[in-house]
Amino acid sequence: MTPNQQAQNVSQKQTRISDFLNRDEITFFATRSNWWGLWCIFSVWLVIALTFTVMALAVDYLPWYWAIPVVMGGMVILGGRHLALAIVMHEAAHYTLFKDRWMNDVFANWTSAKFIWNDVRKFRAHHMVHHAHTTASFDPDRPIYEALPVTRKSLIRKFARDFIGLTGMKFFIGRMLMSAGVLKWSDAMGERADTSHWPWHRYLTNFFRDFWATFLVNLMLYQILAATGHGWLFLMWILAYAIPFTIFVRIRAMAEHACLELVSDTLRNTRTTSAGWLARMTVAPVRVNYHMEHHLMASVPYYRLPRLHKLLLQRGHIPQPPSYIDVVRICSSLSAQTK
Repeated sequence: MTPNQQAQNVSQKQTRISDFLNRDEITFFATRSNWWGLWCIFSVWLVIALTFTVMALAVDYLPWYWAIPVVMGGMVILGGRHLALAIVMHEAAHYTLFKDRWMNDVFANWTSAKFIWNDVRKFRAHHMVHHAHTTASFDPDRPIYEALPVTRKSLIRKFARDFIGLTGMKFFIGRMLMSAGVLKWSDAMGERADTSHWPWHRYLTNFFRDFWATFLVNLMLYQILAATGHGWLFLMWILAYAIPFTIFVRIRAMAEHACLELVSDTLRNTRTTSAGWLARMTVAPVRVNYHMEHHLMASVPYYRLPRLHKLLLQRGHIPQPPSYIDVVRICSSLSAQTK
């Protein structure tokens, strides 16, 4: 066997969780709990409700120069909760949120995914390909991270587009085209669906068939806010989805797979990132920062990931995780000369 063939075999080696854990440990870490699933959804919505309350009280009782920063801070928190709802959907897609299939497919869908214009089943079909073929040329998530690293100026421009809402606008347009059937359903967005032979009215019916549930749950949310005399908070909900949410999604995606090796081994193509309380409120809700552990054993519920991380770290199987600031630096490390 030539050195090139040996190197190719090494690059194709896939680390398995059974290399690190015995059967009893695997059983323990894969155990799910309906109560933890309910707490996950309840806690996300509790923070959303408290954030709305603080924003409303600030506008009602504080002078404008204090109310404005409180509302802006509230939008940041709401953007993090949009991402939290996406991670709740992600857990349900893996059947790790609840023991019961209906609770994962239906209850979690209506209490998380539909609020952010998404769907558990559609996400599952897309996401399972990513897990089975991480970093492969046909990994559906690869367009999100394969262009990194970039120069610092390039990354600043990307964040600037997020901050002024251009990314959010593109996201809304992409979702509309996906719901209509023009584009294939994807987190990366952009691939044309094979529907050019459809009559024009089929795009409309497809859009409403896909969008009605999102419209319904958000209409209910607006009506609840309006009933309290603060219907304007729903606009903050939409703006949080369009701006801070897109920023947090970008950073989270960078942390998971960007600037790593394009090989099949999880220890080399996936990253866990350390997250303090600020990161958990924004870019890393519901323990999503434990991404290497999640790829090693996707059947582990979110609340067991920290314990799995600690065990694997103590046994020397995984590296010390970088911070999100470290990740941003790594992803903006390309020099202008290199580019």
